[in-house]
Amino acid sequence: MRLNYYIMVAIFLCISTAGEAQQRHNVDGAFFDRVSYKVAIGSKIGGSAPLPIPKEIRKVKGYSPHYPFFIGAKATHAIDSKWGVSLGLTFEGKGMNTKADVKNYKTSFNANEDPTANAKGYFTGRITTKVQNLYLSIPIQATYQVGERWSLQAGPYIAFALQKRFFGEATDGYLRNIEPTGEKLNITFAEYDFRESVRTIDVGMSLGTNYDFGQRYFALAQFDYGFNNIMKTGFESISFGLHNIFLNVGVGIKI
Repeated sequence: MRLNYYIMVAIFLCISTAGEAQQRHNVDGAFFDRVSYKVAIGSKIGGSAPLPIPKEIRKVKGYSPHYPFFIGAKATHAIDSKWGVSLGLTFEGKGMNTKADVKNYKTSFNANEDPTANAKGYFTGRITTKVQNLYLSIPIQATYQVGERWSLQAGPYIAFALQKRFFGEATDGYLRNIEPTGEKLNITFAEYDFRESVRTIDVGMSLGTNYDFGQRYFALAQFDYGFNNIMKTGFESISFGLHNIFLNVGVGIKI
């Protein structure tokens, strides 16, 4: 229900923003003659991942995207016949479900009752991770018209987390308590929840292309890379940084 609410709000914001911009275009045409408006929707694949893959992750056993969608509106001001600059508003999911075999993987597991009794150390076994984050993103991009149908876009974005979820479980392994050579604790099943440690702000870069397949309709592909670790400074339950890395594919309409 909460996701449906966010989607409806996002659709309303995108349509309202584009509609208001179009009204202003009609009233103040002298200023807005060089501005165009687009709305797009689509799917995405990727995840919150380290680069390069650390040695602790020995084998990825499974992957599936979670919340693989985006919907957004964008206004583009043409500087000349080739170059332009755009400002957008995008509601999007950035999530994944993964399973991996790990060795000496630094982590912590939740205690059933007392959080101060959480188990911490280096785990060897199987890890399942579920990331279910929703963002409102503001991309600022330079645009370049390659030909009659093709255009390129590149620029930074800033995204604000509306929902933060990062949790999972460990099975079929053991934990070295506190240190890599610490007491060996057998782990049949243990859970973890790091949602409180996920950053609210994600900053990164986008690089993409549009292809016009009609007078008003277009297809798009865009690669997004988050510069900052999605976990807060001081978070130590994972020993490597995680970055939002996603490929977006969709369609849109010019308003």
